[in-house]
Amino acid sequence: MEPGSVENLSIVYRSGDFLVVNKHWDVRIDSKTWQETLTLQKQLRHRFPELADPDTCYGFRFCHQLDFSTSGALCVALNKAAAGSAYRCFKERRVTKAYLALGARTQSQASRSWLSWNTGCTRETLSPKCC
Repeated sequence: MEPGSVENLSIVYRSGDFLVVNKHWDVRIDSKTWQETLTLQKQLRHRFPELADPDTCYGFRFCHQLDFSTSGALCVALNKAAAGSAYRCFKERRVTKAYLALGARTQSQASRSWLSWNTGCTRETLSPKCC
């Protein structure tokens, strides 16, 4: 994936209620400061000015967060009802997030390895699991 810019926002899914975008790495989701040159909020406003909602703080209803350095699918609700529905799904833990980390190896280390473990709380235990 190339570095993020205002123009290169990739759309994963769009319906009347939700927009799922592929957030670039090293891009903030939103910001109230003018120093931020690129945010997902600015990308969305550039690509979909008609979807910006002046009743919201950032112009869009982000259903969840991704860290600044993390790339991946991010869901944006396009109306209050959809935002409420997404909120309930996250609150009731009916949503699953999965993370995949890709690493580069030298040619002599070309064997493939898979690591798989839970992070956060599981149904079996309420204590956090760290990776």
